[in-house]
Amino acid sequence: MHTISPATKRLLFKLHRWSGLVLAAFILFYCVTGILLNHRAAFDYFVGKESQSSTVAVSDTSALDTFLEKYKARINRTDDPKVIRIRDDRTIEFLYGSHGKTTYVIDPAQGTMEIIEKHPVQPLAWLNDLHKSAKTSALWLWLTDLVALVIIGLTVTGLLVVRYRKLELFLLTGGVVLLVVGGMLA
Repeated sequence: MHTISPATKRLLFKLHRWSGLVLAAFILFYCVTGILLNHRAAFDYFVGKESQSSTVAVSDTSALDTFLEKYKARINRTDDPKVIRIRDDRTIEFLYGSHGKTTYVIDPAQGTMEIIEKHPVQPLAWLNDLHKSAKTSALWLWLTDLVALVIIGLTVTGLLVVRYRKLELFLLTGGVVLLVVGGMLA
């Protein structure tokens, strides 16, 4: 059985320690934001809303109703779309389902219609849902929160117990600077 030499062990320990110092800011950032994203509904999806009301002249909606009924007949649907978009090129998009699962793109000037059906690509969609804790059980959501809290605790305690040398302080500072600069560029 082959054993690792003491010199190789020291090198691996240093690589682990140095990379951990550089990545500590990223680990903390991803853990904290992951917990926040798991519970984004509790934070109103990170959007502040201001509302003001005013009166406008009452309008006849028959033109809008006629427009909707005309295009619903063209796409052979009776239900109303979730979203209607009119693009700059004057194409009309009717989005049905969550996030436009089915989208009808109509170009009235060209007389064309494109139907776009979105479907999850497995197993990547399942892994993405697990990563985001979306469409999963509450147990998975809380487990990912717990793991993130444990990682935060391990990272912070690891940063506190290390006796830093100049190089390690430089690496830790460099990791924080990389995180800040990356955040500013994003």
